[in-house]
Amino acid sequence: MVVNRISSFTKFREAMDFKTSLLMLCLMCIACITNGQDLLERRISLNVTNRPLDETLQKIGDLGGFSFSYSPDMIDVKGKVSIQANNQSVREILTAIFKDKVTFKERRKYIILQKVDAPAEEKPENFNLNGYIIDTKTGKKLANASIYEAATLASTVSNQYGYYKIRLPASLTAVRLEVRKEDYIGKTISIASREDKYLQIKLSPDTLKPLSGKSARAVSRKDSLHHKVAIPQFEAVAVADSEADTIPEKTGGRPEFNVARESEKFKTTYRKVQSRFVSAFASAKQAIHTRNIEDTLYRHFQASILPFLGTNHELSGNIVNDYSINLIAGYSLGVNKLEVGSLLNVVRGNVNGFQLAGVSNIVGKDVSGFQYANFLNLTLGSVNGFQGTNFINYVGKNFKGFQVAGVGNVIVGNLEGYQLSLGYNYANTVRSGHQIGFVNYAESSATAPFGILSYVRLDGYRRYEFSTDEFNYFGTAFKTGVSRFYNIFNLGFNGLLDNKPLVTLGYGLGTAQALGKGWALNADFTANLVILKDQKIEDVGIGLFRGTIAIEKKLGKTFALFAGPSVNLLAGDQSGLMDTDKSASFKPIWIGGKPNNSRTEYGWVGVQAGIRFCNISY
Repeated sequence: MVVNRISSFTKFREAMDFKTSLLMLCLMCIACITNGQDLLERRISLNVTNRPLDETLQKIGDLGGFSFSYSPDMIDVKGKVSIQANNQSVREILTAIFKDKVTFKERRKYIILQKVDAPAEEKPENFNLNGYIIDTKTGKKLANASIYEAATLASTVSNQYGYYKIRLPASLTAVRLEVRKEDYIGKTISIASREDKYLQIKLSPDTLKPLSGKSARAVSRKDSLHHKVAIPQFEAVAVADSEADTIPEKTGGRPEFNVARESEKFKTTYRKVQSRFVSAFASAKQAIHTRNIEDTLYRHFQASILPFLGTNHELSGNIVNDYSINLIAGYSLGVNKLEVGSLLNVVRGNVNGFQLAGVSNIVGKDVSGFQYANFLNLTLGSVNGFQGTNFINYVGKNFKGFQVAGVGNVIVGNLEGYQLSLGYNYANTVRSGHQIGFVNYAESSATAPFGILSYVRLDGYRRYEFSTDEFNYFGTAFKTGVSRFYNIFNLGFNGLLDNKPLVTLGYGLGTAQALGKGWALNADFTANLVILKDQKIEDVGIGLFRGTIAIEKKLGKTFALFAGPSVNLLAGDQSGLMDTDKSASFKPIWIGGKPNNSRTEYGWVGVQAGIRFCNISY
């Protein structure tokens, strides 16, 4: 019984200790939050009528939990003041008391008061404007509002309490302060005096903005460094009626190709690349300015080390430059003539003229002119001109001109020009020009691609065929490209039959011409490697070169028969490759007379026949 009581008491004490610890933790958190708040932004209520200044300051300090530091010789502390404040910030109360005659700043637990010196005979070089940005309807102070002056490009952003401070040169003949905030109506304020001034600015919500369609913009509303480049709304590329005779009509009941859906993986990948590049260089203030400011500013020339360290300052993302030089990385709204960067050029809007980068060019809209980067060109709009890189080119919409890459070219929209790559080429629709690369892919093409492997999904030429001839009892081939020019991959074998090769492996090129009513004529040329039984791979040295002309007849939409003559040349590094005395079901017609066993080359006319499985479009 005693043991049970002791155990109950122990549990009760542990529970009380836990509750006490939890209470202390909550009090510490509250204290940390209170201490972490800026002294000048602490809100208090005060009602003072005709009382001495030092007494009023003491009362303010007691309510706010801090102390004032000042010199009684500089400030008339016995002067009488009256103030009524209901839940206002300390900054607003002090501004109302001193009326721009005293400055105040924080130092730990103190607010330091200093008298503003009388203006000297000579004019000061700069003056300060400060105050709060306020919502006219709710009275709420607005954080992340943009305040700037267009002539000097001086700018700032209101802090979390809605407070701003901007320094401007006094030499300006006219000062027009621009205030912008996302989802609010912008305001322009003319500043007459050239002296420090407390200026509260009120903005009205833009209630018509959701009706303007701007809410559909692809820019994220989040205050994040990961969304600094304006990404235009993606539009599916449609084929105009006037161009219907250029691109073959899609038939066979397949669902219409959706560009936005099929290319989404490309957009997602490259937008991530774009976002990460920009996040590494641009600043938070630039991100806020690009969301708030819809005005376009212009400069003839700008130079920068980094996007936030240059002649355009924090407004670089809102400025179109004629000439732009970036030592490491640059960030702008647009380029009209020339941009050069040793590493990275980032442009939110359009580029006209020349754009050169040591590593990468990233453009949010269109490029017209010449664009080159050693690693990556990423353009989310259209390109008209030349685009070149050692690695990858990417165009989010349409392309006209020459696109050259060491590894790959990607065009999400239409190609009217040439894609040249040592690796791969991708385009949605090829309207004119050609794709030239190791691998070519297009959804639809009005011209012939040239490469080792070309694939046109909707209106291309594809054949899966099974055949027999005098050299291989069984053969299979895959043909892909367009009817005017396609690639051939073929394989032939004879099992383990005597006097026959084990495997024939080849590659070739071909062309086909429709004759009407299901008839077609095709001409193929292939080069084949011949492997004999019990032959080591390193000893293979026999080649078969074959040219074939065949007539094809379709039996239905996807099935066809074909047959035709072939001209063959077999050459190797040893004599007696073929036993010409053996009889066969088909005896070839020898070219240059019947060969003997001492020859290493054999030429003949043969025949090939078989069945084909065809794609629907042709």
